Amino acid sequence: MRSSFGRPQRKIVATTEPKMDETYDLRGLNLIAPDQIMPKGETPYTINSRMYARNDNDSRVANRTRMGSSRLTTAIGETLSTENVTTGTGDLAVTTDRIIAQPFDAGSSNALTRIDLEIKREAGATGHVIVEIAADNGGVPGAVIAESSILSSAITTSYQYLPAYFMDAPSVTSGQQYWVLVYTQDNGSGQYSVRQTADAGALDLDSVDDRVSWTSLGVSFRFKSYLADNNGVKGWQRRYPSNGVNRTLFAAAGDVYSAHDDGTVDTLDSTLNSGSAAVRFAFVDDKSIWVNGINAPRWYDGSAVSNLTNAPLAASHVIIHQGRAMFVTDKTLVRFSELYDFTTYPSVNFFYVPDPKNSDPITGWRSFQDNLVIWTHETKHIVYGSDISSFTRKEAIGTKGAVSDEAIAVDKNLAYFMADDGTVNAFNGISDKDISGKMEPEFSSIVDKSKVRLHLYRNQLRVYYPKAPSAYNNRMALYDIATDQWFMDTGRNITGSLEWTQDDNELIEFSSVSPWLFTGEQGYSDAGKAIDWKYWTNYKTYGSGASKKRVKRFRPVLRTVDANYTMLVGKDMDFANRPDMREYIVSGGGAKWGSFVWGDGTKYGRNRMIDEKSAMSGRGRHIQYRFERKGVETPVELYGYIAQVKEGRPK
Repeated sequence: MRSSFGRPQRKIVATTEPKMDETYDLRGLNLIAPDQIMPKGETPYTINSRMYARNDNDSRVANRTRMGSSRLTTAIGETLSTENVTTGTGDLAVTTDRIIAQPFDAGSSNALTRIDLEIKREAGATGHVIVEIAADNGGVPGAVIAESSILSSAITTSYQYLPAYFMDAPSVTSGQQYWVLVYTQDNGSGQYSVRQTADAGALDLDSVDDRVSWTSLGVSFRFKSYLADNNGVKGWQRRYPSNGVNRTLFAAAGDVYSAHDDGTVDTLDSTLNSGSAAVRFAFVDDKSIWVNGINAPRWYDGSAVSNLTNAPLAASHVIIHQGRAMFVTDKTLVRFSELYDFTTYPSVNFFYVPDPKNSDPITGWRSFQDNLVIWTHETKHIVYGSDISSFTRKEAIGTKGAVSDEAIAVDKNLAYFMADDGTVNAFNGISDKDISGKMEPEFSSIVDKSKVRLHLYRNQLRVYYPKAPSAYNNRMALYDIATDQWFMDTGRNITGSLEWTQDDNELIEFSSVSPWLFTGEQGYSDAGKAIDWKYWTNYKTYGSGASKKRVKRFRPVLRTVDANYTMLVGKDMDFANRPDMREYIVSGGGAKWGSFVWGDGTKYGRNRMIDEKSAMSGRGRHIQYRFERKGVETPVELYGYIAQVKEGRPK
């Protein structure tokens, strides 16, 4: 017998030439399709991203970081709580590598909306200063419960108190200890200083190893904390009266407020029962009407608030249709006024939808295609006509109903709504079309669908909802109608939004945790909070799923923005979810004005595109590319990527 021990091993060679994968079509979410048959460009995971240009000054890239929000009003009830303003004893350094932390006790059980720091810039310091709130974990900072920042442009070389606003507005408990953490964002340099004090009641810690360990400093620093009302906004309306005094009305707890466009807020009504689940508005004849299902309907004429005379008590819904004010009472009963006489309600002015003792109550309604469409939980009805003699009801062919009035949004062509089964549908006046199939796992997991709110803005449908275990809206799914693509936003405690249609079409957002308003589509932070952008491709096989592949070269293709920063680029193999992520520098080069001397060899100007190589190691049968960046005012603009992949012999 001939021995085989001395035989040399046969070299396993690749069966194919290297494959080139140039991808510039990066689309939206698809949570249902397997990776192997994922439609081209769609992704199983992306958050806080958008596709394509929507403004004339946007660059035409495939995927970008979504825009953020700015603070419009002060949170209702915001007052000074705990503070440290004792005598200053020096400077306490803040850098990218050094986190300083100070404990404080909450002065009451409310929403934490703001921290002020006495801070200054040292010579040469750059980058935004990150401010976080953390729970206590045995005397050291624990889980982060709120994030914000102070922009570098606001910090001067002299000490001053500057605010960091917390869109998270976390609920804190009176007397319980929390921590405020301060450090410079990772793309910063140099040093900032906060005013050090010798207060022995709250000694600081610092960490220079990214929170692995903490060291006592024996000193403190100056700060002021502010708490506001701990209840979210539950209804709103934009007033456009004939005198041009436009206002944004909103309701929280038992109050209705009027927000001026400059952000100041007046209290209009404090008589409502705070136990109502929703406050719903209508506008007619320069008057705003609101109902909450408990109190008598109220209205505001621009100067005073009063009960709406003769209107049906405890109405849950209100709408103006065909020149009449209509109210829902007793679940299926609709009462309506005389024509353009909103204080007269004859006893014969009513109808039922569908009948008096039906167990499927009215959930919402809209004027649509000159008719009144009324949704119940199980179906919808169309009411034709304009008065008691001509009103005719017909059940629509589209068989699905809506979870609530807030879960309905209408434009001139379609009515969008969420049904009890978690699907988002488009109703064209005849039939329904489910448009949310790609988001089914996300929407079907919503525990409390009564909190869902829909809003149409710039040909995009926004779906606000709570993600378990949250009890309030903390996510938003966006449907781009033109491209039939879905996107998902996280890290935002926003309950819903409206559009200032007769102003500059600005987007106004309402907090789900505190009575607070924001202007949407502003900058690249959420009122200072970093935006966590991620885009992951589907798992690619590049030929046979039986063979292993190696990524020989990989080049992200990005457009540079004004900020220089690092993002994470990497890959995951074979569905392991153990990605190899590496830092990738996003910098257009060039020099900042004032930071060089003419003739010193410095390159002036920036490159507008980057496609440098990113190292990737390892072999696998299925490859997923991942791109990630979390930062304040560091938007990613991703054109696509170029990959050269070598395939081995199938086994």
